Amino acid sequence: MISFDQILEEKIGSGIYQLRTVSIIGLIEFCDGVEYVFMSILMAILKNEWQLSQTQVATLGSSFLGGVVLGNCICAYITDRIGRKTSFSIFAGLSVILVYYTSFAESYNEIIILRLLFGIVFGTTSPLGYVFITEVSVAKYRGRFAFSLTLMYVAGKAYLVFLCFFFLDDYTSGNWRGLIRFNGIPVLLCFILSIIYLKETIRYYLNKGQYTIAFQEIEEVQKQNNNQQEPLNEREKDGLIAWQVRQNNLMIKENQNEKSGVLSKQHLRITLQLWTLLILANFQNLSIYLLMPFLFAQENSGFEYMLYLFLIEFVFTFVIYLFIDDPKYGGRVNIIIYASILLVITNLLLYIYQASFLFVGMLLIKIATRGMFSTLFIICCESYPLHLRSRGSGLAMAVGKVVSIPSPYVLFPLFAIDPYLPFLILSVLGTLMIALSITYPSDRTQKHLEIYSDEQKEE
Repeated sequence: MISFDQILEEKIGSGIYQLRTVSIIGLIEFCDGVEYVFMSILMAILKNEWQLSQTQVATLGSSFLGGVVLGNCICAYITDRIGRKTSFSIFAGLSVILVYYTSFAESYNEIIILRLLFGIVFGTTSPLGYVFITEVSVAKYRGRFAFSLTLMYVAGKAYLVFLCFFFLDDYTSGNWRGLIRFNGIPVLLCFILSIIYLKETIRYYLNKGQYTIAFQEIEEVQKQNNNQQEPLNEREKDGLIAWQVRQNNLMIKENQNEKSGVLSKQHLRITLQLWTLLILANFQNLSIYLLMPFLFAQENSGFEYMLYLFLIEFVFTFVIYLFIDDPKYGGRVNIIIYASILLVITNLLLYIYQASFLFVGMLLIKIATRGMFSTLFIICCESYPLHLRSRGSGLAMAVGKVVSIPSPYVLFPLFAIDPYLPFLILSVLGTLMIALSITYPSDRTQKHLEIYSDEQKEE
């Protein structure tokens, strides 16, 4: 039986279409990287500039995380209804408005609300980007295309720190309003490009039964990639329709037997392991972004140390990019196992050696968490069929963030006792990540995306 994955590999291929899509989606990831680092630096600046209490600083961080959770839930349900492209363009446009509004905020309450709204945008566009790229990429290069978003994300973080040299005095003072206004330029560019050039995914049209549009898009994309247009023949069209109908029938059968979706018997183990891994990974990631500016300020370190971290992180992220699609030496599950082991060792060494190991420790943790997060995002998209892909990915990321919302109220009191005490706790939690990674049941490196393939037998 003909499947869309076969059409994608044999007729559409990889070319300008995928490059254009990755570039636009990558630009929003670039902006998300900018925003995430800006959030952590802004907390340190406002604590000093507005004389905020420890509780107020923690609330500032939690409001952003709460917004991310809401955004993940929006991605989980809305994007399957109104489409990937429409959702992406709407939230890219909202991001433009929020960037410039934030630069004029004058009160703590305004910043709290704006951080919440920024979190919603971030929480929607981040998983949506991976869903988008996963659905337009051939199996052979799917990991690399998706992981290229991570490269853009890390580049955005380095870009923000580079601008800090011009806009800020140090980690606790400077022209943060001018900094965020300047960062509105790439956000605006992304919104405009998404309106003009971004296309809805063909898989979405097939899933909605809009076959005529899907066939037209296949031929148009084929022309973009191969500079020639070879129309689908009737056998191929009928085969795609039969393939999609079969998937829909299996989906209906599954929904009749199991009403829980991602928590059905078929998906329960994968879902619970993904949720737990993302909870632990989020807690680890937040320890870096919430505490890093304060640790560097405590050691009187300049922005150059943070810039070095992000630049070296970019280099190592590129190395992971090279291995993400290699089932022998890399692969999805192997990467999260390697990252978990590195986190356990590095967190323990950081607690023992403290300031003397700060730069190296932060670097290794950032490399490990970046590999962990990006690979888990890809695994989320690959672990569920089309009708559950946005929901499964969005809910997994939402659950990971929900548990991490109160983490600022845990991390900052621990920091007050001993700035390096959080890393001892993280080292212990890392052993659980190793166990979950080793026992993860599915690795779809270089395999067809859809679970309901023509080889799968109906019960």
